[in-house]
Amino acid sequence: VATAEPVLAGLPLTAPARLSGEPVARAALWHIRKGLYAAVAGARPSGTTALLEDVAVPVEALAGTCAALADLFARHRYADSVIFGHAKDGNLHFMLNERFDGGEAPARYADFTEEMVDLVLGHGGTLKAEHGTGRVMAPYVRRQFGDELYDVMREVKSLCDPDGVLNPGVLVSDDPEIHLRHLKTVPTVEEEVDRCVECGYCEPVCPSRDLTTTPRQRIVLRREIAAAEAAGDRTLARELTDAYDYDAVQTCAVDGMCATACPVLINTGDLVKRLRAEEHGRATRAGWRGAARRWDATTRGMARGLDL
Repeated sequence: VATAEPVLAGLPLTAPARLSGEPVARAALWHIRKGLYAAVAGARPSGTTALLEDVAVPVEALAGTCAALADLFARHRYADSVIFGHAKDGNLHFMLNERFDGGEAPARYADFTEEMVDLVLGHGGTLKAEHGTGRVMAPYVRRQFGDELYDVMREVKSLCDPDGVLNPGVLVSDDPEIHLRHLKTVPTVEEEVDRCVECGYCEPVCPSRDLTTTPRQRIVLRREIAAAEAAGDRTLARELTDAYDYDAVQTCAVDGMCATACPVLINTGDLVKRLRAEEHGRATRAGWRGAARRWDATTRGMARGLDL
């Protein structure tokens, strides 16, 4: 701490640096750090997909890699991107938002990925640090590890999965453009749905998580219904909508517990309340508004009715 404080004092920081051993202060800072991805992704433009990558380079190359990544963001017009990670390990997470209309990747996404791979491998880094190698980095595994090691991977894969049915296209793939296929589109639906990054933080606090669906699943299903309607698949849209009424609308507790855990403060209960209101006509809604204004008399009347 004594060595670090003079160094920190000389840096052009936006706020004074403070090293703290207090659990409450540390917890507050970690809350910001752990919620950074969801907070930034939650503010993304509607209809865009949030993409999170994690790479690692030797620690001495970390600052230069950050600067070069920022330059790549600027040149490829990814203005809302953010970099964070674990500096002592040379580990970087970065996020960018992209619009995959019709499941097609724009040229800038392909060009950015190629340059990013060249940058990381040029510093002697790895294209995946903590998270598993998925489709986005699958075409570059051979480039990182070389032909001999890659052939060993292929042999192990073929021994364990001779028919290629286990997670095809992930980690090991013969398709040099696998990272540009099967891209996730995010249709515009409504405010709560559009902000959601599907992180799942809301699920442990949901009362109905073991009964029907969680807040995350309710939002994902809204997206699937919108996608089916946009694709003209009325049969699928109708099936999903019919199942949604009980699995999502009628069995939601609308208690707002999801908002207490959500990094972007989505209250799925508010969404469900609107969906419930839409199921009833104007006269029904007017009647219940009148009951709400005279709730004491309403509950007494209900009690008498139950007695009878």
